[in-house]
Amino acid sequence: MEQKLCEESVCPTRIPVASRDEKGFELLLGMNIQKKAKKIPGSLILEAAYARTASTDITEDTRDIFPEGLPPSYVFIATLRLKGTSSRLTFDLWRVLSKDKEIQVAVTLSGKDKSVVFTTTSLTAEEQRVTFRGVQTLYDGKWHQLKVLVRPRQVSSFLDDLLIQEELLEPVEPIYINGETQVAKRRGTDLPVAVEIQKVRLYCDPHQSERETACEIYSVDDERCPLNRTATVDEEDWTTRAAWGARSHGHLVAVSDALLMFTQRGIWNLLVYFMVRGHHVGRSRMPLTSATLSSSSGDL
Repeated sequence: MEQKLCEESVCPTRIPVASRDEKGFELLLGMNIQKKAKKIPGSLILEAAYARTASTDITEDTRDIFPEGLPPSYVFIATLRLKGTSSRLTFDLWRVLSKDKEIQVAVTLSGKDKSVVFTTTSLTAEEQRVTFRGVQTLYDGKWHQLKVLVRPRQVSSFLDDLLIQEELLEPVEPIYINGETQVAKRRGTDLPVAVEIQKVRLYCDPHQSERETACEIYSVDDERCPLNRTATVDEEDWTTRAAWGARSHGHLVAVSDALLMFTQRGIWNLLVYFMVRGHHVGRSRMPLTSATLSSSSGDL
């Protein structure tokens, strides 16, 4: 009952999902990522994503994003791709700061040890952190969906719809809304991080974690996924492409060798022709036949 009341008061907005609208926050829109970042192809042909550069600041007042704070339970979902140096950095993918710049809530990506850290408030300490291991593939340069399910006394992490880890939480306290909410910032600094983002959402209903699929990730095998999914070029199997490239290179080398051999033989035959022709000049005007050419060629 408490969660439902909070959903009504804290989550007035709705996100269109499939055949129904879910209460929550569409952060791509709320954080103006669509306006601030460059539009690029997403994980699938029909998906769009946004490339945020290291010079693009994505910061908004928290009262404009979460005017009533956060509900006691929610689902944070982000579909992203980490490329280049971004896959080796430690940065807050999403964070809510207090007026004094202290972290109240954050999802931190640690490229150094290939982990994800969830930070939230605590009634007994300044903050509490949970580190999720087993998410190494998040840093492989391909598209992935990261999901963090938060309940009053538990937090769970999912990668591409697979449960990674569950941990207990101490009681939390509500956040203050007089600070800022940010996306993709270096940990402990205000420096932006380059990252490609396709989805950033926060659902108020924790059960949306079960309903939300990762079908936008082409490699995900889920019976709920449509059969007509088509990956973008960047999401193709690079191993297969590399093998195809090696075979193509082999074919080109073979063709090149054949052309070289043909050219060499052609030059040799021309040399033989002129040598034989010179040998017969002044001695005979008889036509040069293939038999004569063969005989003379043998003498050489």
